[in-house]
Amino acid sequence: MNIFATLSRLEAENRSFALLQIIECRGSSPRHCACMLLSETGEVEGTIGGGMLERLAIARAREALEEGASCIFHGRLARHGENAVGSDCGGAVSVHIAVYPRQPELFLLGAGHVNREIARLALALNYRVTVADTWPDNLTHPQLPPACRRVGGDNYMQITPQLGLDTQSYVVIATNHEDREALEQVINQPYRYLGLLASRRKAHHLRNMLRKELGMDEETVARLHAPLGLDIGAETPAEIAVSVLAEIVREHRGTGKAARAAQPQTGTTPVLEVATTG
Repeated sequence: MNIFATLSRLEAENRSFALLQIIECRGSSPRHCACMLLSETGEVEGTIGGGMLERLAIARAREALEEGASCIFHGRLARHGENAVGSDCGGAVSVHIAVYPRQPELFLLGAGHVNREIARLALALNYRVTVADTWPDNLTHPQLPPACRRVGGDNYMQITPQLGLDTQSYVVIATNHEDREALEQVINQPYRYLGLLASRRKAHHLRNMLRKELGMDEETVARLHAPLGLDIGAETPAEIAVSVLAEIVREHRGTGKAARAAQPQTGTTPVLEVATTG
């Protein structure tokens, strides 16, 4: 298969991959101008020359995918010395390893005023957005961006299996009086971030429900961001969307844990309980 066809397919499937390309050769080497692709699942397309050079370059590309950072791999086709790969050709090759991470995926449960604004802003930030609701009219609302994937059902027990959540998913619950049901369905699913649009009072009540009625341990309960969002005094749906996406971006960029440890998680203002309807 053509390497660029594979690349296009991986992008469509939203899978991360690394593109390895020879950028410099000195002396004798198997290939002087070549590239290959490595997917997050280990799929390989193309070759930069085979042998130990390619094997070690692939190993470095796997590390780069895990780290989420591009790098340059240097290999000397020799058996001893710095960057030696265990070959007798005598040349040297530098390979640029470009990491293309998957797009972050945001799942919005509830298609009311706030989540419509979150969807609009998230798309501008290059998130893939799925919106779910039990009300068909909400999913066809003209202010819901066309680029959103839509998932409907009679209840969130039906909806949740259709979402396709995984350990990199970001989930926001802001429903029309169905927050508890949605939370019960999602809390045991894989996710990276789970946030609930609620006042402090409502968030406290739902946390107690998770502990006492569902028997959730403290580690699971603590993962729930509620009230969600950074405390910027937000009141309008658009302002709340900025607050929520700011917290999600912080989590996505890897600074969420340190930031939460440094300050109390107060979330947005109590006005949010009113804003969740519709």
